[in-house]
Amino acid sequence: MSQWAQALGALGALVMGLFGAANWRFPFLERYGVIGFGFGMLTWVCARFDGPAGEQPGWYDTLGSSAMLLVGVSRLIRSSRHRDSSAFGDDDHLLAAEADMLLRFYFKQDALPALDKAVDTYRDAVRHTDGAPPDVRDHAHLLKALRIRYERLRNRADLDEAVELGYAARTRRGTRSHRALLLTELSTALRLRHDHTGASEDLAQARDCGEAAVALLHPRHLLFPLCGSRLSHVLFSSYEHTGDPRRLDDALGRLRRGLDSAARRGYARTADEIRLCFLLTERGRRTGSAGDLAEAAATGDRTLARITPKDPLYASCLHHLSVAVRATGTRPEKAEDLARRALLSMTDGAPEQARAQLNHALALYDLHGARADPGRLDHALSRARSATLHPTADVPTRLRAGLVWSDIAAAERRDAEAVEAFESVIGLLPQLASQELSRADQEEQSARWAGVAVAAATSAVAAGEPAKAAVLLELGRGVLLSRTLALRTDTTALRAAHPRLAAELDDVRGDLTSPAPDLAPEAQRSVRREREARWERLLREIRRLPGFEDFARPPTADRLRALSADGPLIYLTVTARGSAAIAVTPDEIRAVPLRVTPEEVEERARVLRSCFALERVGDHRAQGPAFDVLGWMWDELVAPALSAALPARSAPPPPGGCPPRVWWVPTGPLVELPLHAAGHHRDGGPVLLDRAVSSYTPTAHALAAARGRSGPALPGGSRLAVAVPAAEGHPPLPKATGEAELVARTAPGAVSVLTGADATRDRVLAELPRHAWAHFACHAVPDPATPSHSRLLLDDHQDAPLTVADISALDLRGSRLAYLSACETSVTGPRHRDEAIHFASAFQLAGFPHVISTLWQVPDVGAYGLAKAMYDKFEAAPDDEEVARAVHAVTRLARAEMCPKLPGVWSALAHVGP
Repeated sequence: MSQWAQALGALGALVMGLFGAANWRFPFLERYGVIGFGFGMLTWVCARFDGPAGEQPGWYDTLGSSAMLLVGVSRLIRSSRHRDSSAFGDDDHLLAAEADMLLRFYFKQDALPALDKAVDTYRDAVRHTDGAPPDVRDHAHLLKALRIRYERLRNRADLDEAVELGYAARTRRGTRSHRALLLTELSTALRLRHDHTGASEDLAQARDCGEAAVALLHPRHLLFPLCGSRLSHVLFSSYEHTGDPRRLDDALGRLRRGLDSAARRGYARTADEIRLCFLLTERGRRTGSAGDLAEAAATGDRTLARITPKDPLYASCLHHLSVAVRATGTRPEKAEDLARRALLSMTDGAPEQARAQLNHALALYDLHGARADPGRLDHALSRARSATLHPTADVPTRLRAGLVWSDIAAAERRDAEAVEAFESVIGLLPQLASQELSRADQEEQSARWAGVAVAAATSAVAAGEPAKAAVLLELGRGVLLSRTLALRTDTTALRAAHPRLAAELDDVRGDLTSPAPDLAPEAQRSVRREREARWERLLREIRRLPGFEDFARPPTADRLRALSADGPLIYLTVTARGSAAIAVTPDEIRAVPLRVTPEEVEERARVLRSCFALERVGDHRAQGPAFDVLGWMWDELVAPALSAALPARSAPPPPGGCPPRVWWVPTGPLVELPLHAAGHHRDGGPVLLDRAVSSYTPTAHALAAARGRSGPALPGGSRLAVAVPAAEGHPPLPKATGEAELVARTAPGAVSVLTGADATRDRVLAELPRHAWAHFACHAVPDPATPSHSRLLLDDHQDAPLTVADISALDLRGSRLAYLSACETSVTGPRHRDEAIHFASAFQLAGFPHVISTLWQVPDVGAYGLAKAMYDKFEAAPDDEEVARAVHAVTRLARAEMCPKLPGVWSALAHVGP
């Protein structure tokens, strides 16, 4: 046997061993394993015939036998592992195989019966293998099938079952690959639930599970691309939730690593390439990167050229390529053609159809912008309407579609259709902040769609419907506030007419307002969701009864006019498309245009914040700009509004006369302005303080509730005074104790004074139900991100803060007045302006009809002076119905005598209530 033959045979044995024993860690060797093993064996055998038998060196057969032994042992080990994890009974094997086949058939034919049968068959497989090694993998497959059915039919029970199944199975033992598969399917289900409900806890858990799944796998493992892709989805949801662009970069990076891993194994993942097109488009639009947009379009084109129209992903590829092309702004005709073809390729009624309809609407409108065509515009509006009203699409998608519908209609001056679109959007808003979510998540969900109601009112005013504008402001603002007010609706009339329903309603209301039972988080969410569904069913039943059509609803136009019997309500709106004052009087609802823009309002608010900062508010030399803003407010906001609300009262009342009442309902950035202080105070010009008594209310619904709140009356003279002169980590308030003494000295009844170490959260919560009046002299700290976490700084504020959420949860019917001599108790962050989540509204929700709040930080001495003047007024006129007039009188006194050059002091107090 020649040396060349020996070398060739040795090489064949080596090739035989390498290819025959290779696994997923060596993708190339595994992919061509059979070919390589066969070629190596053929080479080794053929080399033996190079010389007569017996001439081979001794090592030759040993080398070949060793290679074959290595291959045999490797295959035996892999086969053993496969049997341990999948070679269960014939019936069980057939069940899993049948379910797989049914799922493939569903994807090819969109056959819903096949999907249902697949879920049932996977359930049977799980029952047959419960506790056996394949248990984890079968759980993962069932979880996947449930998630797929949820994505198609939007039956929430499927998604919840998938999550519960994943949580129950994730601690079970199994191979690394099967555990990774289960974790990535659980991550996907949790991410979907977050996307559609807004639960931040789901998103955090989804990311943890996704990262754990990827960590279990080698980058060359067959499942690595799948798990990486699913984690990329989670990271993108995190980007949408937080707005952090790094999350988008992370999502792209994770997806690319998965695609690279698949490419090394010699195959392409079509779904991930489509996803890459989407992510690149998103980043390109955010950053303005032409490179990202060009790569997105190229990726989409390349993927589309490789798949056929029968591929289940064909419609998705067309859709995302259309979005990418539309984002470049260079080929609107191609974008529209792709969008139309995508729609034609989709199953009618499928949830993803709404996104395709929305994209087609935008593509059509782009073409209309390039070349005006009324027919094309009608088609675009029709597509957007269909997406908004889609029966199975998720709520966020429908909301986005509704806003596109309204924007197109408003831009084209089709104001009536814009109002119709906004009505659809506002009708969806309550579904975003389900009570199954934490309070912080509810607030976040509401903040994501801030400004919708004001934009709707602008369109209604433009359409000549000021009454509808006012109603839309009531429906679309204070969504969380309205929900709480509905829970506290008076049931006296219902109890008299329908005692059974009233009793059932009280029972459900008690469940909703009580803490969730001590259960696992998933079970608690389920309980809260069931309670909310029962409440909604009861409301629908009650509203079908004669005379109860508006039960627990925000006010209608007729009820708004009735509410204005004691004085007009004035809504103030400001948007880029127009600004208005909407005045509600007993006879009519009128709107007058305002010549202000959001930018002007924000700039004036910034000036006031600068002048009224604590280090400058007491410096009269720094107050000139503030006086200018107060004059501007009169000229541009208040005077036009009064011309509609009090047309017969253009002049101040005669000396000794009783000025009329006015209730202000500012919106958007206008909530930061002290409207009650508007006027030309330095030059003797007109001022609001000389013409009307101003009060504020976040919504007319809240005002109606404050007027109608009934309960056992507490002793009218009983008062609680809470004073914290020294809160750790904050400047001292030496006059706070003096305020408490004022309250005690002037109280006609029982008084409880909590100061220093006695002023703790638990003591305050225990004392509040016992007193009709409450006075707080302390620091307050607003939380712009989560306003329900804003807190009053009591003695134990670092360990047990007293928050807006704590006060809102109280039921103190029978209370009368809360005086909040604490800074910024009517302040909320810019993202939550429409929700009015602050201490003033919290005390009203708790049961105090009247709240005196402080708009900004006031020097300790100034706060004491205002409180002293206020309690002097209360002694002279103890009737709490005169609270608003007392605040008005004290403001006028402070402006005229106490501190006329310091508007940040004399205008700091605001009355909220009837």
